[in-house]
This record gives sequence, C-alpha cells and structure tokens, in this order.
Amino acid sequence: MYRKVVEFMSSQVSSPSFHSHSVIRIFFRYVIPSILSLLAISTASLIDGFFIGNYVGTEALAAINLLMPFFSLLFGIALMLAVGGAIKAGLYIGAKEYRLASEIFSKTLMAVFIITACTVPIALFFAQPLFLILGADPELIPWMNEYFNVIIYSTVVQLCGLVLYYFLRADDYPELGMHALLLGAVVNIILDSVFVYYFNWGLQGAAWATFIAQSMQILLLARYFFMKEHRLNIVWPKTSWLELMHTAYNGFSEFVNEFSIGVVILVLHWIVNTQSGVEGIAAFSVINYLIFMSLMTYYGIVDAMHAILAPNIGARRFSRVFDFMCLAGFSISILSLLFLSSIFIFRINIVEFFLKDEAVVVADLVSEFIFLIWPIFIFNGFNVLICAYLTCAQKPLHSTVIALLRSLFLPIILALIIYYFFKGNTYLYALPLAEMLTFSVAVFFIYRYRPSEIKKAII
Repeated sequence: MYRKVVEFMSSQVSSPSFHSHSVIRIFFRYVIPSILSLLAISTASLIDGFFIGNYVGTEALAAINLLMPFFSLLFGIALMLAVGGAIKAGLYIGAKEYRLASEIFSKTLMAVFIITACTVPIALFFAQPLFLILGADPELIPWMNEYFNVIIYSTVVQLCGLVLYYFLRADDYPELGMHALLLGAVVNIILDSVFVYYFNWGLQGAAWATFIAQSMQILLLARYFFMKEHRLNIVWPKTSWLELMHTAYNGFSEFVNEFSIGVVILVLHWIVNTQSGVEGIAAFSVINYLIFMSLMTYYGIVDAMHAILAPNIGARRFSRVFDFMCLAGFSISILSLLFLSSIFIFRINIVEFFLKDEAVVVADLVSEFIFLIWPIFIFNGFNVLICAYLTCAQKPLHSTVIALLRSLFLPIILALIIYYFFKGNTYLYALPLAEMLTFSVAVFFIYRYRPSEIKKAII
C-alpha cells in the first residue's frame, strides 16, 4: 500500500528546483519567508499583549487568555484542512493537473468559510455559557464580551486567509505569503497604538485593530489571482467533496496540536484560577505569549518543511530528505539556545514589557512560572519537526500520536497528578515533562521511519 502511495506522489512531482537546486538554497528560500511571516504574527501578538497589559489592565489580559481554547478549536479545523489540502494541491500541480488543484483549493476555502461563518451567530448567541465553560469569573465576563463581540468576525477573515497562505506556498509563492503576513502584523501594531493607547478604546480597540489588519492581509493575498502565472483558481468543484475527508485525515495531527493546546489551557486555567485567581491567569497569559512566540519560530521551519519534504519523498530523493531534516534540526537547536538565553537574560524586562509597575503579584508569578517551564523550549521544536516529517512521509497515525502525547494526554495527566500530590505551582512542571517524554517517543518513530527505511519499504 505504501509503495502505491509513493509511486503516485512520484508521478505527481515535476518541479526541477526541488531536485536540482542545492539543499541549502531551497531550505532557506522557504524557511526564511516562513519564519519572518510567523514571527510577524507572534510580534503582533506580543504587541497586543503589551498594549492590553499596560494600558487596559491585567483583567483584560486574563480575559483574552481565557478565550484561547475556543479559538484554538477553530484554528485547528482550518489548519487541518489547509495543510492537508495544500499538500494534495502541490501533488496535482506537479502533475500539471491544474483543474484538480483548483478544485481541492476551492473545496478547502469554501469549507473553512462555511464553518467559520456558521460559527459566528452560534457563538454570539451562546456567548455567556461559553465564557462560563472556559472558566471565566463574573468579573471577567464584561471584558470577554467586549473583545469577543468583535474578534469573532475577524476569525472568518483570518482563517480564510490562512487557507490562501498555505495554497499560495503550494503554488511556489512563499514570498507573497510572507509580504501579506508582514503587512498584517505592521498594520495591527500601528492600529493597536492608535485604538488602545491614543483613543483609549480598550479591548474593543484591540479587536478592531486585529480585524482591520486581517482584512488588509487577505486583500494582499488575493493579489495572487491577478498574477499571470498563478495556477490555482476558485472554481465550482465537479469532483467528490469526499476528497476533503482524505486531506483532513492527512492534516489531522495539525488539528490535534491546536485543539489539544486549547484543552490543556482550559485545564491549566482551572488549576491556576484555583491556586492564584485572576492574577495567576494574567501571569499564565504572559507565559502563553512566550510559548506561542517560540512555537511560531519553530513552525516557521516546520511549515517550510511541509512544502519541501513531500516533493522529495515523492521523487524518492531520500538523501535530500535526510539533508533537509539535518538542516532543520540544526536550525531549531540554534533557535532554542537563543530563545532560552534571551528568557533568562531579559526575564525582568519581559515581565515589565507586559505589566504595569503596580502589578507586583502578577510579576512575581510570571518570574516563578518561567523558572518552572523553561525546559519546554528545548524539546517542543524537535517534536513539531518530527511530527511534520511523519505527516509528509504519509504516516499520519504516528504524527497524530506525537501530537496527542505532547499537546493533550501527557500535559493534562501530569498536571493533575502533580497538582493533587504536590503543593504550590509545581503543576507547571507538567508542560516540560510532557515534551521530554514525547521527545523519546518521537525519536523512536523517526528512527523507525527514517528516510533510508522508507526507501527500503518502496523498493
């Protein structure tokens, strides 16, 4: 069965650049725009946190953090369809089956639009029960309402833009995706300063800044359709919509990653709220920003690997697959060291960046949380890289196992055990422990399905 899959992939791949150009050249051509794009997103998110924490308050920071599990669910669904669909479209493009590539693109875009558009009225109608499920205290519900009533509309635009971004990369337009994400980040930062700081519009101002930035971003992405050599178009699909099921299955580990993060945050919010109240949730939101920024950096590499590895596996160029993985692993090692060094050297500056001077309790909690979770930054990059490799190698079950272990089962089980048997905030040790244990499983999987072994399986 595996041989048939790879023979199909091999027949689809014809882009000479993936085969003939140097490994280093291709790697950095895709990785640099991808990292810059995702760093732009994370920087905009950090600036959001800066303005909200300093000019609105710690309660507002906590309110936004409580909404993360809900948006992780929506983002996970869109990412699952976008990643799986973009890989399939890339194979069709390689075979010059442009109509089929356009159909899977159109199906994915329509599906994401319908899902998110239908979610908006339902979420607004059930907003109060949703906030309570997410663990909101009564004092935080007005803050959540203020932000949610605007940002929910922005989600439709943002997730449709996400689909465009992935498919543009599949059609060899990574630079346009980078430019769009950079534009969105810059606009978001500028409007945050205007709406939140200058006009004093609070959380609603931050939400409007995001909405406008995402709208400008998708408009720039739409420029793709006016380029002479673009190969994807929005068409009415003639082939079966069941194809989406296959692409969703291949991208399922991406959904598991995002959805599981939301569930873990939900459980941790309950524990943090029990231990430290609103101040603890505000402090944990700062930790979330740090983890988010590290993952966005690693995902810059991992997203590029999705585009690079699949064609080379399909063309049976396994020595190049090995070289790409070594380059990616080395890059993640360097970035991990830089990130850890920055956290410890600039720890006090990080706390001051997010919080007002009078938020002493929250600042002390942030410092304590950093010392508890820092090993997470050593292992999480390697885990997401191996997960991406297994997805490209047509091993979705194994990549899903890694995603479930690191993002759902181990963090929740370990957090509850430590919380029950030990005092204080030691339950946060669950996060780095989960990544460490998952890494041992991931190493076994990548050894078992290393490029040379996959080559043997199809000979």
